[in-house]
Amino acid sequence: MLIKNTMHKQLSLISCVGDLSPKYQDRLEDSWAGTFYSDFFCHIDEDLFSKLFSDKPSRPNIAVNVLVGLDVLKAAFGWTDEELIDAFIYNMQVRYALGIRQFGELDFDIRTLYNFRRRIAKHMQKTGENLIEEVFKQVTAEQMETYEIKTSKLRMDSTLVTSNIRNMSRLQLLVEVLQRVHRMLNEMDQEKYHDHFSPYLEGTSGQFIYRLKGEETNVHLGQIGSLMHKMLRELSEEYGDQDAYHILERVFTEHFDISESQLRPKENEELSASSLQSPDDWEATYRRKNGEDHLGYVANVTETCDPDNELQLITNVQVEPNTTDDAAMLEEMIRDLAENTEIEELYVDGGYGSPEVDENLQEHHIELFQTAIRGRKPSSKKLYLSDFLLEQNEDGEPVNITCPHNQTTTVERGRKDGRYLAYFEELLCAECPLQDQCPAERLQRKAQRVLRFSGKQWRVARRRRNSKKLRESGENLRSAIEATIWSMTHAFSHGKVPVRGQPRTSMVMFSSAIMSNVRRIHRYLQEKERRRAEMDKNGARSQEKRKQKDNVYDSNDPLSSLLSIFGLSKNFVFAFNFV
Repeated sequence: MLIKNTMHKQLSLISCVGDLSPKYQDRLEDSWAGTFYSDFFCHIDEDLFSKLFSDKPSRPNIAVNVLVGLDVLKAAFGWTDEELIDAFIYNMQVRYALGIRQFGELDFDIRTLYNFRRRIAKHMQKTGENLIEEVFKQVTAEQMETYEIKTSKLRMDSTLVTSNIRNMSRLQLLVEVLQRVHRMLNEMDQEKYHDHFSPYLEGTSGQFIYRLKGEETNVHLGQIGSLMHKMLRELSEEYGDQDAYHILERVFTEHFDISESQLRPKENEELSASSLQSPDDWEATYRRKNGEDHLGYVANVTETCDPDNELQLITNVQVEPNTTDDAAMLEEMIRDLAENTEIEELYVDGGYGSPEVDENLQEHHIELFQTAIRGRKPSSKKLYLSDFLLEQNEDGEPVNITCPHNQTTTVERGRKDGRYLAYFEELLCAECPLQDQCPAERLQRKAQRVLRFSGKQWRVARRRRNSKKLRESGENLRSAIEATIWSMTHAFSHGKVPVRGQPRTSMVMFSSAIMSNVRRIHRYLQEKERRRAEMDKNGARSQEKRKQKDNVYDSNDPLSSLLSIFGLSKNFVFAFNFV
């Protein structure tokens, strides 16, 4: 049964924080811990986690908002669980951030944290709902409302995230799977199949590979394939529901081929990038980028970028297998962005464009601005549809078109759905210096030229035109998101998260995004306070100058000279006259 934690709202008269001097109390409150407590911890809706607890009266739970806060701090600082618990017990800033003002309060075993994470991960695997993501969305929405963040302009970028798994060779992976299948067997079956497994049980899978000679690799691949095939047939009835058996089945299918009753190891080129990379992480995939191998996932991050905002916040995070294309992640995210923000413009790099994305963006009236476009670079000697200015109606249909020589005409629907025609007057086109480069075709029976294009071509042209406009403006609203990516991943050595599996990786990335937003808010509040103090200081200085100016004596003024003898100011005379 979920019991909410409200004790942090009832401050004790005596606490460790209260023992500090007022100077250090103010410093603690003004630190990141104070911002974390006020702008994140106090806003966590614990009811989101009620699904993890029984409805019946039962033993009280450890405070859910504290457990969530600890996971956020772990991701933010790159701590191990032992370091996290030490910080929770001994670090006053950490305790203050979690609403605890006294040492010794809220003691719990580290296994409580493990069980909490496992229940969240299982809930995500069962329902597809990431509760840490729900906390992120709920708190971020409140933060954007509090600080009046404009969301009409957003930017997006992705980064590869490495899973906490070993980088194993193909043969080592197969041997590791066999060893786990052997451990799955009961004592009787281990004895029964001892001779079959014995070559692969001397040491770890890594030690087996270390002792192996290069020319023996192909021999062992064939032998392992035959053994796996035999185990799949003979163990299915008793062990078919075991995880080790499912891994064996998947690996055999991915690495071996049976045709005409002959078993053949697949060539390396035949293996899919989405094939199993480790028995410890079933969702991790393989990707090679910039000459480096990556095993794990890709994180796609969206944040606000309106120049009018004094504060920009991360609004969305996606975690997918690293074989997922950027455009596919954007296509999946468009509806969510349209529903939860006021997005009008989206700034991305060249990897996010696709016909499907163009169509979805048009449906939600969102303009895409790319820093580059995938594909062949257009020739400077030709005109393209992107050189024409197209006007659209409220439904996103093209209605008017203007050529580079400023001839405007209406756009007509073609005979086929999704096709369009635009007719230009030949008399005007004949005087155009660009007519040899123009894609419009001259008609034989009419003194006109016709430009034919499809809806797909028009949407790509709009994207190219927006990209060109962005380059010519000299502004790059997308570039700052590189720093956002760094802020979310710098605590992880070489981008390798300390967890495995997509659910846990997703939890870590959302936790890191939460802390990135908290740090931004903290810097914003500090800068705001600094400016206010500077204004107060300048105001006091101006007031002092005015006071000094009123007390200045003029040597040519007889009254001033007389007052200076008695040490009086002009204000004395004004006050005397008033009385």
